[in-house]
Amino acid sequence: MLSYMGFEAYDPTNMYQYSYAYDVGGQQDTGAQMIYDAYDVGLSIDYANDLFSVGVWSSLEADAGYELALAFTGIENLTAKAIYSDFSAPLTAAYEKSTYWVSYQLDKLLIAGEIAENDQLDTGDDVDGYLVMANYGLTDAAAITIRYSGLEITGATNNTVAYEGTKFTISPSYVFTDNFSGLLEFSSYDMDQSAGTYVEPEELIAAEFIYTF
Repeated sequence: MLSYMGFEAYDPTNMYQYSYAYDVGGQQDTGAQMIYDAYDVGLSIDYANDLFSVGVWSSLEADAGYELALAFTGIENLTAKAIYSDFSAPLTAAYEKSTYWVSYQLDKLLIAGEIAENDQLDTGDDVDGYLVMANYGLTDAAAITIRYSGLEITGATNNTVAYEGTKFTISPSYVFTDNFSGLLEFSSYDMDQSAGTYVEPEELIAAEFIYTF
């Protein structure tokens, strides 16, 4: 099953743009899944009403972990979520992750914000990120997404900064038919030159077409 974690989806069909908010231009494994969990074999129990929803998920793998998700939906068009995951002992690369996000739909405008954290307990890199985004429906078929995000990568045991920077994305999209849609994306990166050893990512230009059946 897919993770509870994060505002941005794991699958391209559920994304508002081509790229994830938390990456460093493909230099390392720094896509969204460096903060979010991706998917795993597990079991979940979920409950929802008009006011809130709660979910508990447990991995069925040998190195089991769990996720907890709580959402508030008591105000029309508003969703607020808090999600926490723990994959500690007996893992050799144990970690804890958390995301907190809120979104609001105002007619044709969707606005959202998130803060996210990946805390590696034994080895690897800690990752902290945030995003703010807006998606506006220009017509029934055309829309545009604007997103601003930040990312910091530090050593889990020494707090040495490996990367710190921001990313700006603009992405128009169009739904051609009920089964066929496409989008364009332009993203630029602004790296703090005093932090880390990463090369500043180059600009990203992408086109994506999705056919669903």
